[in-house]
Amino acid sequence: MISISTVLPDTSGNVVINNDSASNLGDKTARVSRTATLDGGCYINHSGFTDGDRTLSVVGRISSAQEVVLKNIFEEHTQVFVSMKDGLYLGTIPSMTAVNGSLKMSIYLKQKEV
Repeated sequence: MISISTVLPDTSGNVVINNDSASNLGDKTARVSRTATLDGGCYINHSGFTDGDRTLSVVGRISSAQEVVLKNIFEEHTQVFVSMKDGLYLGTIPSMTAVNGSLKMSIYLKQKEV
């Protein structure tokens, strides 16, 4: 389950989505690079992990009322709050497709809210 709400007040409300198993909400990637060295080895630079590198992929079924709210949030708001089982995040929605109750949406996370 994932909840999306606006950062700024909006009377259209928020949406709670029951995402399905095709969703990807948990992937985490560290900032790591690898460079080959002249001696046949390699140098690995690990610059840590940040939630700002996470991209969520949300797939699920939504009602027509939820579709209207999500389209409004997507078109009118540059940042959203995203709540899921591992925390509350600030993010943005770069892409969304909602057709006949079928939802596919990407969310870029910016930071975890404490």
